Amino acid sequence: MGRERVAVIGGGIVGCTAAALLAEAGRSVSLFEATAIAAGASGRNSGSIQHPFDSVLLPLHLETLAMYRQLAASDLDFAFPSEPAGILLLTDDDAAARSRAAELQTAFPELGAEALEPDTVAAAEPTLSPGWSAVRVATGFPATPDGATRALAARAVRAGVTLRIGRAAQPWIEHVRLRGVKLDDGEQLPFDQVLLAAGPWTPDVLSPESGWPPISRTWGVTVQVDLPDGPRHILEEGVVHTVNVPRGLELADASPNSLFSLMPVHGIATVGSTFLPYEADPAAVAPLLLERGSAFVPALRHAPVRTYRVCARPQSADGRPFIGRVPGMDGLFVCAGNGPWGISTGPGSAALVVDQMLGRPDRVPIALSTERPARPI
Repeated sequence: MGRERVAVIGGGIVGCTAAALLAEAGRSVSLFEATAIAAGASGRNSGSIQHPFDSVLLPLHLETLAMYRQLAASDLDFAFPSEPAGILLLTDDDAAARSRAAELQTAFPELGAEALEPDTVAAAEPTLSPGWSAVRVATGFPATPDGATRALAARAVRAGVTLRIGRAAQPWIEHVRLRGVKLDDGEQLPFDQVLLAAGPWTPDVLSPESGWPPISRTWGVTVQVDLPDGPRHILEEGVVHTVNVPRGLELADASPNSLFSLMPVHGIATVGSTFLPYEADPAAVAPLLLERGSAFVPALRHAPVRTYRVCARPQSADGRPFIGRVPGMDGLFVCAGNGPWGISTGPGSAALVVDQMLGRPDRVPIALSTERPARPI
């Protein structure tokens, strides 16, 4: 009997990880990607791999870190820091910083959260404008935005995965039975199992009419600038915002549509980001992001722009991915909905769905299960 045939739909961080793990377990794997490897949020993120501040997602993050360290040890093209750079969560409210630090100390003692007064912040980060309080947490591993995804795609190829780039695919289902995948030109290919890992496009690939799984697109714009004397910490305004905000683009004020963040690596800073329910023009938004960012880091006002990018994040209503079997369909699986935590939790998510596909003990908690209740977005 031949090897079991598996199709993975989606060439982002989840799809590439799952394809590699399945092939290394002996499956015959083909990965279908409509555009390019790391074309979406898996290649256009800020490059900060960090703690998700969520006890349910934390095991996925820890497993992801272990996979990155293993990958860096075997792939000379992928570098992963041995220690986190640290994140400063910035606020102009010193009491709020102390309160938030206390919350994090209780919830996640491993982060070593500490509240810093403005004088201490200024000494730690001279690039910041004066007056900011902060919470410093021991997380945040800088990486090139597409580095992990490309390294995992290379690992998949070494394991024997066939990459079908430029071929849009969807499950081929007849009489409520999975047969394989159907390509955009109508070609039908038989597979024993299919994994949907198409990020924010997963509901469209499965069934646009059903709207399942309930994952929407939250659009993020980032801009990369040359900042050779940038901060040594990763900087973030408050706490990462993980829900859609159904408003217009109001970047000139304190609207939650935009939160300042800055991720420095090798003299280049990625500044972000927006959280919008529609695709914005990055050329128009980038100057607004830099203007807002210059209130935190004045050097951004005159920093040379290298590039700007926009991508859609796969956002679920509760901010957590759907992992596991598609209800009512043998052989069809899904792993999508990591929101802004894709590169921080995606490989760990992929490992859980692969365990199910291989018949190993099921490690998916109910809070991440495809069977969990989830309100539409």
